[in-house]
Amino acid sequence: MSELKTDNNLSKQNDSFSLGCKKIFQWVFSTQLEEREEEDPAKKLLNSMRITAKCRFNASVRLTRISKYSFLTTTILSLGLIFIPLYQYSGLSIPYSTEVLSMLQIFLAVAVLVYSVVNATAKYDLRAQALDDCGISIKRLVRKLRTAISQYEANNQIINLEKYHEKYHIIASEPENHTGVDYILAVLDTPSDFNITGLKRFLLYIRAYFTYSLPYIIPTSMMTFEVLFILDMLKITIFFENVFTITVG
Repeated sequence: MSELKTDNNLSKQNDSFSLGCKKIFQWVFSTQLEEREEEDPAKKLLNSMRITAKCRFNASVRLTRISKYSFLTTTILSLGLIFIPLYQYSGLSIPYSTEVLSMLQIFLAVAVLVYSVVNATAKYDLRAQALDDCGISIKRLVRKLRTAISQYEANNQIINLEKYHEKYHIIASEPENHTGVDYILAVLDTPSDFNITGLKRFLLYIRAYFTYSLPYIIPTSMMTFEVLFILDMLKITIFFENVFTITVG
């Protein structure tokens, strides 16, 4: 009898170990059902609107940040464009020739002009405001639908979803659409609706933030180059000693 109990205990331990390993494997490789299933059409529409609103807010924040960073880039390049000739004609010793300084000034002038035109053409602020307004309007529609669901469930009635579908389509089609990175960040930030775990979640974060950072690579490189060149002019560093022709004093 005692041997039978021992076998049962060992069997339970093995089952628990197997179940634990299965859960770990499932979490690491995200093999579970990732999106929560919803059979009720009204609640399914509600979830869709919630995610869309979050995507529009993410897109608004993304464009706002790009706008601010573009303005910062233009400001830094303009300050460098002012500082270099002032320092050049100050009479202080400069390790670079006049030709090199003139070349850099022309480059900075063109860069400032290009960024100013890009910012004016892209209209980041207006686009961000339109996406934010869209998100707010969808949120307002979500609250109305949530209230209607509660009321109709209490009275055992059917909701006229066609009306909400039409309003949702009109609101969502007013501004530009959000991008894939906005959707990925919305999915990762909504664990109640999307159960993505382990490696897949980690890889999605990498993909999202890599895509998110792409617009900042070129302006950051340009500002870094300008700052390092000015530091070379001040004889604090020698980053470009082997790149440009250096003249003595």
